Amino acid sequence: MSASQIDNIKSLVLPQVDHIRNVILERVIPGLKNHKYSCLATAIALYVAAKVYKLTAYPRNIRHIKHVPFHSMLISLIKGENNFVRSERYMISTYKETNGFLGEFNQLGWNVIIANPEAVRTMLYKTELWPKAHTNGPSRQTLLGRFFGRTNMAFENGHEWRRRRKIANPAFHRSMPVKTFTALSNKMLQQIDRSEGPVHIQLLLQRFTLDAIGLIGFGFEFNATENPDGEWVTRYNDINEHMLDFKFLLVPQFDTSLVSFFPKRQKTHESLTKLNELFEEIIESKKAYLSKTASDIEDSEKDLLTLMLEAGQGDDPKEALSAEELRNELVLFFVAGHDTTSNALTAALYYLACNPDIQDRARKEVLEVLGDKETGISPTLEQLKELTYLTRVMKETARIAPPATQVFPRVAAVDTELCGVHMPKGTVVNIDITGMHFNPHLWRDPLKFDPERFAPGGELETMPSTYAYLPFSSGSRQCIGMNFSLAEQRVALSAILQKYELTLPEDSIHKDSLKFGKHGIVLAAEDLHINFKSRY
Repeated sequence: MSASQIDNIKSLVLPQVDHIRNVILERVIPGLKNHKYSCLATAIALYVAAKVYKLTAYPRNIRHIKHVPFHSMLISLIKGENNFVRSERYMISTYKETNGFLGEFNQLGWNVIIANPEAVRTMLYKTELWPKAHTNGPSRQTLLGRFFGRTNMAFENGHEWRRRRKIANPAFHRSMPVKTFTALSNKMLQQIDRSEGPVHIQLLLQRFTLDAIGLIGFGFEFNATENPDGEWVTRYNDINEHMLDFKFLLVPQFDTSLVSFFPKRQKTHESLTKLNELFEEIIESKKAYLSKTASDIEDSEKDLLTLMLEAGQGDDPKEALSAEELRNELVLFFVAGHDTTSNALTAALYYLACNPDIQDRARKEVLEVLGDKETGISPTLEQLKELTYLTRVMKETARIAPPATQVFPRVAAVDTELCGVHMPKGTVVNIDITGMHFNPHLWRDPLKFDPERFAPGGELETMPSTYAYLPFSSGSRQCIGMNFSLAEQRVALSAILQKYELTLPEDSIHKDSLKFGKHGIVLAAEDLHINFKSRY
């Protein structure tokens, strides 16, 4: 380009630049000064819009995976719909198209939800590629954060997880308090005997399992079965009922700096403060007692706290759990062992009441193994293992009404693939248990209650992948309390079947199918009543 051409361009461009500069100096800047509040509001609005877009926009690196629109998920979360409803609406209906991979927005942001059994198997067993997602836990000051603490076995990976699991494993393997389960079951039967008309079984079983986890977890007597309005029962129920309120999960500041605007929430925080003080007092008193006196109770009947404290008295004191860590683990066991077990028992009794032939066969087995005496049952652990048909009933219940609809999320440690689907590093992934358990592409007639699926040579054993059934997860991170919960269920169901015949009231809202309540990853029956007719 020649010098004359450059001069011509300058002569054309520079006057325009000067004009733009003059407009900015003479009109725009004075206008901004005159409308500074409007400009500030506009800037804030643009900033918020950018943040909202960043939060809600489906990430580019996983756009090859079909996803549920953000607004659809937000409406579902606000409505309090449970994961079963969403799984049926989005995952199961699109399974052939998506092969069990679906993007979904939840409280953790954008996740990939998986209901492909082979992908699930890979993820659960290759823990170095798929560690638990580091969510940093809830804020310490929120109700959820104050209850669970910042860390526990469910969230940890690597050495820290192994250290905690090493302490907890002996406790769960040495403790199997069948005698305690039996005594508590007898208290529950007394409450049924005193009832007039149909029994609200969900509420009764919540009280039963609360008593069980209190005694077996840390040796504390809630006495919820006989006194549902006791102080600690009321406080725990208040916390449990309001802990997952969506507005406080969506805006944590409502639960912390702005909590004074929510008096009911403040009251729940006060209940948690008292409950935390109780836990701390129990731990300290038990530590002091064990430091002076060895427990003379047989291992199988010791509470988990005692066994974990004994396990922590090894050669390396650095490996022992601190008081705060013990409390966090006990809270985890407490919550995991309470609602999940009561919901499983509730669902099992519902399906037994709706299927008289299955109920009769299960009762016949109980009577053959444990006897038919008006004084009730006194099972041993060995006898419980002989209840093979009742175990099938429990397994089918766990399929059709799983203890949890999802597990704790995992994250891709590196760029990798699952069943040919590219998963970029950092992708948060969760397992849709209901998306597998109710899937007609995986199970025959999945809405039918059929314990024979779990018979030797039955449907589960002949499936292409047994990972289509996953009520307690699998692999090294399988639910540590699984056998504990199953033993508790066997005792309670045996005691009920031995003494009562079960039917559903004619006007039950569950007449056609089991209706679940709203909220959360745990499926709870909604307002379920059952008739109990004594056999004696």
